[in-house]
Amino acid sequence: MNNSSKSIYVYADWPEKDSPVKMGCLNVDVARGKEIFSFEFTSAWLRSESARMLDPDLQFYPGRQYADREKNNFGIFLDSSPDRWGRQLIRRHEAISARRERRPARPLLESDYLLGVHDTTRMGALRFKLDESRDFVNNDSELPAPPWSSLNELESACRHYEDESGTDDEHDKWLAMLLAPGSSLGGARPKANVLDNDKNLWIAKFPSREDAVNMGAWEMVAHELAKSVGLKIPECRMDNFSRHGSTFLSRRFDRKSGRRIHFASAMTLLGRMDGENHETGCCYLDLAQFIIQHGSSPAKDLEELWKRIVFNVAVSNTDDHLRNHGFLLMQQGWTLSPAYDINPNSLGGGLTLNISSDDNSLDFDLALSVAPKFHLDMPEAKSFVNEIRKAVGNWNKIALGLKIHRREIESMSTAFHT
Repeated sequence: MNNSSKSIYVYADWPEKDSPVKMGCLNVDVARGKEIFSFEFTSAWLRSESARMLDPDLQFYPGRQYADREKNNFGIFLDSSPDRWGRQLIRRHEAISARRERRPARPLLESDYLLGVHDTTRMGALRFKLDESRDFVNNDSELPAPPWSSLNELESACRHYEDESGTDDEHDKWLAMLLAPGSSLGGARPKANVLDNDKNLWIAKFPSREDAVNMGAWEMVAHELAKSVGLKIPECRMDNFSRHGSTFLSRRFDRKSGRRIHFASAMTLLGRMDGENHETGCCYLDLAQFIIQHGSSPAKDLEELWKRIVFNVAVSNTDDHLRNHGFLLMQQGWTLSPAYDINPNSLGGGLTLNISSDDNSLDFDLALSVAPKFHLDMPEAKSFVNEIRKAVGNWNKIALGLKIHRREIESMSTAFHT
């Protein structure tokens, strides 16, 4: 592959600004099929009040800064890129296009995924241009997020898309429906952005052929339990459009009154890499330290984070990796985002993150032992544990209310610790 380079101009669309502000330039150099990323802030950005810590790998000084060789890109831009589901859609689209045009499929690089996301539905508040005099990348007039009334059809499209036995024309039809609303999204589950009647963005997670249980319904059980103990969670709902399972819908918390709110994953803000976990030393104490140093409401967020640890233990939410924790950037600093992707796991043996520095056990006493690190006194912490355990004891009742099959309820019983 020939060596090449390109410049991607990065804009911050913060809600307190009247219009997007150029933050800097992401330079991409390709050598022997591998991308090398460097970023340079504008001098105006470095002088502005907006210049806050957005990624520990980007320091406030002029000139190019290079991404760690072990990382695919700077974390701040990985958060603006799709994860497994969105990447799969983009790859499939390229494969079908290549066959139709009778050419080899083009190997997709990290920058292709970053630029392949539709501007309207991109997570967070960063926006990108390839030409400063033109519009933002992928900001065409086609509706990027279909209306709520399309959910039934979108679920059907996801199901057909997962069935790889169809023709290219058939897959192209499903991809056309899913690419714009789904390319911005992470995780492995089939999903799409949709608009409610008030033009608010929601994420719809659809049933998958790979599901062993009704994943959407169980995420709704976890949501109802989290709400009952006062955790900070987004507005959610569940609908059934077919016999294949439930669709779980969650309102986007990085949008408010039509404006974007910048989001960053804990992976980015801690300077970690995708896939790191308790085995590489990732722990909740690191998140607590970040909140103490950079949080806009440290006391409130420390208590919230510790309650989430206890809740994760109670419902065996063992997929609590660093991409499943996030922060929103407010004028005063970073604050914990609402909790998301909470899924009970009946086979979970331990959390993905350590609770203490070296222990990830599903253990309430372990959570209590670190409570002082979250600025909680022991009587208060014990009261929270009792409250959460009591509330989670209602899981069976909630599951029955959502009409989950009794056999499935029995199989999931080991996920709940009361």
